[in-house]
Amino acid sequence: MEEKKNSDSKAVNEETMEMDSEQAVPAEEETVKEAQETTTQPEDAEQETEKTEQKDSEEKTAEDCGAEPEDKKKKKMFNKKKKDPKDEQIEALNDKYQRLFAEFQNFRNRSEKEKSSMFEIGAKSIIEKILPVVDNFERGIGALSEEDLGSPVGQGMDLIYKQMAKALEEMGVEAIETEGKEFNPELHNAVMQVENDELEENMIARELQKGYTYKGSVIRHSMVAVTK
Repeated sequence: MEEKKNSDSKAVNEETMEMDSEQAVPAEEETVKEAQETTTQPEDAEQETEKTEQKDSEEKTAEDCGAEPEDKKKKKMFNKKKKDPKDEQIEALNDKYQRLFAEFQNFRNRSEKEKSSMFEIGAKSIIEKILPVVDNFERGIGALSEEDLGSPVGQGMDLIYKQMAKALEEMGVEAIETEGKEFNPELHNAVMQVENDELEENMIARELQKGYTYKGSVIRHSMVAVTK
């Protein structure tokens, strides 16, 4: 019986030791975890401190370079979003006014150009109708003798012709130069070719009808005879 009691007590002691060892292992694990947490906490704090210092240094570097930190940019963007409705209305009205003013300037410039072009077209059409009258005066004066030119009729014709020529000149009408000049198809209209030993080839030997320009543009081409 004593042997059985000893064996039972021995078994109980072994079970108690096993339970104590099982309880001790978690206690040891908790101690290790606490130690790790205590060791990691300073490391996390150091990392946070390093991040803060790095952020401060980056913001300082950005300010030195002339750039604004992100916090300030966000504040500015927030302030921009919170605009006064009156300011927005003033900006919209100002933009509308500038657009209307620019459109009005363009319209006025176009109107002035159209007026100028219309005036030139009208002046050219009137000058074209007057030129045949000038041609007739020139032919009539050219057909008069010296005695007839000295008469009152001849003097009157010559005076009227000079007045018309002066009026055309003041309007900007000029006669195209021809004799002795090189033929230019933009100014002259060659109707015949002649031989002339004194002039080179493609030169104007004789003018058959005067040509005129109005402010640089040709109203009527000169009718000429060109050398071969």
